Amino acid sequence: MGDVSLMLVHGPRVASASSGGGPPPRHTPDGYPHPTWRRVVGRGAHKTTLPALHDTDWNRRAELYTEICQTQALYAGFASRTAMNHRLLKHVPISFIRDIFVELSNATGFGAGEFREDELAAVAHDKVGCCDGREFFLERLVILIVHSTGDEQWGRDMAPRKVMTNVILRHHLLRELYRSASAYTSQYVAPIDRCRHRRRLGPDFANPTERAEPT
Repeated sequence: MGDVSLMLVHGPRVASASSGGGPPPRHTPDGYPHPTWRRVVGRGAHKTTLPALHDTDWNRRAELYTEICQTQALYAGFASRTAMNHRLLKHVPISFIRDIFVELSNATGFGAGEFREDELAAVAHDKVGCCDGREFFLERLVILIVHSTGDEQWGRDMAPRKVMTNVILRHHLLRELYRSASAYTSQYVAPIDRCRHRRRLGPDFANPTERAEPT
């Protein structure tokens, strides 16, 4: 056998942890520090109890893989700290959607201040999280996107309970979230009238469980 040569890379690795490049960078490419006001409890700990109904036969599997490819292609230009790997995109846990929302919000300002820390933590699949918390998060997120895009028919098709049981809809939500955040500007945006949006979106949004603001 011949000699084996090794190449050593000097200096700290600065790529994201999800790509195997060490700790995430502390500053943006233009030199500004990353926001630290959105450190979510349980971030990155993605679990799911959702059934993989689209992984049971060839036709459904092909449909699911098409959705996975479309989502990966759309997010390819976004320097996410959350890996868009096949394992996660096969199920798309709600906590994964939350983590992507937090990253996009930190990067663009889209949806900033829309959720409290305890509301984001309630999405997790652990002792802090709950099904009601995930449904509440999805409802508010869909209304936020509809307020941005004006597509109320899309919002009617994205009722929280439907999204929680359909991985294809969760892929649609991920992609529409990215498009809305990409189109967001720092200019003035009218406050969200959630009651008006709920009335227009239909009965699945009509009787939400609003959470009281902390005193």
